[in-house]
Amino acid sequence: MKSRFLIPQVLVSVLISGCLGNSGDPSQPPSNVQVHQGDGALSLTWDFNPALTYNIFYAQDPTLTTVNWTTLLGAGAVDNAGSPTILCSRINNPDFTPIFPQIFFTVDAHSGTAPGGNGSGLVAGAARPAGGPDAPWIAGPTLPIQVSGLGYAPVTGCGYAGRPPSGIYVAVGPTGSIYYSVLSPSVAGPLTAAQGNSAMTWVAGNLTLGFSASLSAVAGYAATGNNPAAPNLVFAAVGKDGTVLRSTDGANWEPISNVPTAYNLNAVAVAGSTFIAVGDNGVVITSPDGLNWSLSSISAQLSNNKLNAIHCAGSSCVAVGQAGTTLWTGNAGGTWSLYPFSTNTNWIGIAYGNNDANADALLQPATSTLELQNASINTWVVVDAQGNYALATSTGAWASGNAAIAPSITAIDYTTRFVALDSAGNAYASENGIAWTRVGASNVPNPVAIVSNSQGYVAIGASGVNASSF
Repeated sequence: MKSRFLIPQVLVSVLISGCLGNSGDPSQPPSNVQVHQGDGALSLTWDFNPALTYNIFYAQDPTLTTVNWTTLLGAGAVDNAGSPTILCSRINNPDFTPIFPQIFFTVDAHSGTAPGGNGSGLVAGAARPAGGPDAPWIAGPTLPIQVSGLGYAPVTGCGYAGRPPSGIYVAVGPTGSIYYSVLSPSVAGPLTAAQGNSAMTWVAGNLTLGFSASLSAVAGYAATGNNPAAPNLVFAAVGKDGTVLRSTDGANWEPISNVPTAYNLNAVAVAGSTFIAVGDNGVVITSPDGLNWSLSSISAQLSNNKLNAIHCAGSSCVAVGQAGTTLWTGNAGGTWSLYPFSTNTNWIGIAYGNNDANADALLQPATSTLELQNASINTWVVVDAQGNYALATSTGAWASGNAAIAPSITAIDYTTRFVALDSAGNAYASENGIAWTRVGASNVPNPVAIVSNSQGYVAIGASGVNASSF
């Protein structure tokens, strides 16, 4: 489950109505109020005075005031708000209409327990999906290494300290190189300086002297008791000849010696707090901590198959590979089910989508009115290098897709819709995994990975070229 859909409580207290008395004074509304548009999220900023208390009012109606807001469509309020304040789990609505308008905001201010003063002038915006065209791809500095894999570990989810999700991206290469990037946006939206953020920056990781084994993939997670001020993270990077590296910060890495395979490991994912790595000769290994690894019994059934990719959602994972091999687990790799799909297909990527937060209209029979919905899709999509794809729910019943997404596909992931990249870096999107549309270009040639942080994507190419879309 994506952490971005943990909806923060919207508090509307008696302070808004001023029922606690007038120990302070109403104040002039704040200046420089701005709304920043993200994927499934909107954040609001203004010139903040710590001596004052602020209230945010919003609704899908341009007649919004601090008085009439309770009577309007899609209304809400946030009491004692700070700058920035983010509203998570919004519905993406970039092409708003009079029927489905954008969200309007006004902010008032007061001191003490006095009621708020006049509201600020209205600002408006609507959440929109990442991956283009409404959320541009922002280029980061090119890494000085060849790259073969990219992973992400979350530090905070959407809404912590009024901000979007934060975490650490890690890129690995075929010459034993590792780079990491700390992602800590202050507001929703593209990573541009004008919106309080900066482009992705990368720092070389520290490895054991002389280490040069080729790495293919990396994954990470925040362990139980994660403290955002001092993240309790665990990463594992895997590669050639059963190579495994472990890190607790993304910066400092140590090789693990007791790995129960010498076959190439091609992909790694996290199921809850369990690492699962897959590779050549059908090898599947698991670890509860990145230190101690066990060989799964399913490996014996796959000795002639190469596993290329794995993706996990909670404790459920799908691993895919040559000859249409498809593996399912619902208990973090404790047991596996084998679902051969097609002997002519070499699957190279897998993604899972849970909540489609894009603007889908649903007719309400009781009132004959249309409402925008945040639909649950709970769908897996698997792709091959020629752009062929299949989709399934957790039942494991795979269905072939329509015509190929594109002549070549190299990577796929999901935020509020599936986004796949072709070998030229063009982006293709689908809300449900069935119909695909080209939505822009990442300008990343030969991408090896696209990885979501639950509010957008980072894409990286074999040459180290990278870009982000949030």
